[in-house]
Amino acid sequence: MKIETLYDNGVGLVNEDSLLVTNTMFGVFDGASGMEPYTDTEGKTGAAIASSLASAAFTGADKSLLELALDANDAIREAMSSASIDSSRKTALWATSGAVVRIGEETFDWLQIGDCLILVILKDGSYRLLVENYNHDLESLVLWQELAVKDTENIREQLTEQMLKVRNKVNIDYGDLNGYEGVEDFIKHGTASLSDVAHILLFTDGLYLPKEDPRETDDFATFVALYFEGGLQLIQDRVRQEEATDPKCWKYPRFKQYDDIAAVALTF
Repeated sequence: MKIETLYDNGVGLVNEDSLLVTNTMFGVFDGASGMEPYTDTEGKTGAAIASSLASAAFTGADKSLLELALDANDAIREAMSSASIDSSRKTALWATSGAVVRIGEETFDWLQIGDCLILVILKDGSYRLLVENYNHDLESLVLWQELAVKDTENIREQLTEQMLKVRNKVNIDYGDLNGYEGVEDFIKHGTASLSDVAHILLFTDGLYLPKEDPRETDDFATFVALYFEGGLQLIQDRVRQEEATDPKCWKYPRFKQYDDIAAVALTF
């Protein structure tokens, strides 16, 4: 098995995504801070803490992936409690999405929550996402697009109330590991055969190809073609090139010019 990884900062000083690579377990985690700023004594944000705690939890070898996800959820809750985060307000909670696979001899176990994705490429060149319903930010990005066509400045500030509304729906309408109840209903997991698998790609949303209309489906045909041509690095190059042309996020609606990226590609 060949392993390729990608880890790149977005606009922040540190990458708040986390990457997990062991002999058999591989994962990516995309942290989200509470809506009120928090950093610990080492300068780590709530987002970075949440994603790193989740990554560490999945190093356990003797439990199912679901059990490890719930362990990660517990670890995030305990860390927030130690930091005196107000657990009564969802907008204050740290959270992380994630995608993980554990590779066996003939099969692989997988788990996904939130908008980190697992894309399986078969030996015949076809591909499929293991989870397809992942865009909980669609409503926000449609509103972003409506403001962008009017050349609105500082759109993120204009959408503060909308973003708070979405955060309050976590583990009700969509899932993230945020330390609290409801998360199990949104954890997708399973086991699949490796017999026809050529590649497994795991990646955070920073590696999605930018798109002008948030209502459109993500272009994974181009994504896979780029991967075949130049691996994860060529996908990142395309993403960063397009983001560089759109500093105000008017052409490609998104929450920041450059997002953090964590990705793993496994080749069999």
